[in-house]
Amino acid sequence: MKVLHVGEYVQGGVATYISMLLNHPCHTEIKDYIICSDKNSEHKWALPEGQVHYYTYHRSIFQILPAMTAVWKEIRRLKPDVIYCHSTWAGLFVRFPMLFLGKTCRVLYNAHGWAFLRDTAEWKRKVYACIERILLLKTDAVVDVSKYEYEAAIRYGLPSRKQHIIYSGISEEKSKVKCPAHFSKDTINLLFVGRFDPQKGVDYLLQAFARCRRRDIHLYLIGDNVIGGTHIEKKDTRRLTFLGWVPHEEVGNYYAACDAVIMPSRWEAFGLVAVEAMKYGKPVIASNCGALPEIIKNGENGYVFEFDKPETLFDLLEHIDSKKLAEMGKKAEEDFQSNYKMERMVDATIRLMKN
Repeated sequence: MKVLHVGEYVQGGVATYISMLLNHPCHTEIKDYIICSDKNSEHKWALPEGQVHYYTYHRSIFQILPAMTAVWKEIRRLKPDVIYCHSTWAGLFVRFPMLFLGKTCRVLYNAHGWAFLRDTAEWKRKVYACIERILLLKTDAVVDVSKYEYEAAIRYGLPSRKQHIIYSGISEEKSKVKCPAHFSKDTINLLFVGRFDPQKGVDYLLQAFARCRRRDIHLYLIGDNVIGGTHIEKKDTRRLTFLGWVPHEEVGNYYAACDAVIMPSRWEAFGLVAVEAMKYGKPVIASNCGALPEIIKNGENGYVFEFDKPETLFDLLEHIDSKKLAEMGKKAEEDFQSNYKMERMVDATIRLMKN
């Protein structure tokens, strides 16, 4: 069975998600292929070179047609049995032409965060939802990565019969690459991992951190500016270190070295970074947005603050304690082992591909 994974900017969480789906030793009858943008995408895949294809692209209204053309050229060449669209734009590139050209294979779609859940005007959300309903005419199944995402889809009128909740999972194997960062044992080391765009709330985090009076907390940030909306000036200080993009195989060592991971997201369909942190026995300090409260239980495996009340994050930063963080980290790892291992996600997804 040929499975073509189609993406736009495949970096960070989406890249990790696809990488996990490629790891299916019990399903040898599946052969995976990938096509995604050459810009802002991962370029290291566990696939032979001939099974990975990139198209020239940057996010612009003028690039939509060339991107669709490139994707469909690959679809016609490959003739896949299943197309799995990852993200809103990838879903558009694949399914919009199908409204006119017809559908010749099974199509799965994962928005990795519905466009109509973004922090924007309600009329725009309704337009996004209308477009999604139209494109679902050429979609066999939708993968929702959380109850939050599923319930939002139903609320905006997407048919429930096509919705399937499959929580994201990751490998329980831990990184063996030596961490190049040396975190001080005399400070509480917090780690942010992700894109520097509005969704991930880096601007919000930096504002709150600037107000924090404690000098025994150091914030490390893995990631960089990717898309428009927010441009973060990367300037290191005594309490702030920008690490840029770190190879995926090395990120685990930063999780292992920190005391807690912080996720100030404005919205999250799931929260893969949270699960990665939990695998390494680290608690997560997360906003109460999107699906994060499904994963993080306040005071048990991390802390949840109210995004609309910045003082709640400020208060957390002022009072966090390293011993309490270590205790919650143990519970976080237990929760990972119980709920978020890769095998469960891969098996459920492959069953959906075959149906």
